[in-house]
Amino acid sequence: MTPGNQLCPPIGALLRYRTRIVRVIAEARGQRAMIESLDITGQTFVSAVKWNSLRELGAQLF
Repeated sequence: MTPGNQLCPPIGALLRYRTRIVRVIAEARGQRAMIESLDITGQTFVSAVKWNSLRELGAQLF
């Protein structure tokens, strides 16, 4: 994702949000995407974040 991109990331895309690797699971209102990630205990949780906060993984996954 690049800043200023006006399209929601594709559903199922793996992206970086802050220090986490997340999966996009749906589009939400107000240029936000619903993402799924793991917390520190390994439990899955869902949250909504702005599209421009998501970044591509680059050449290395971890």
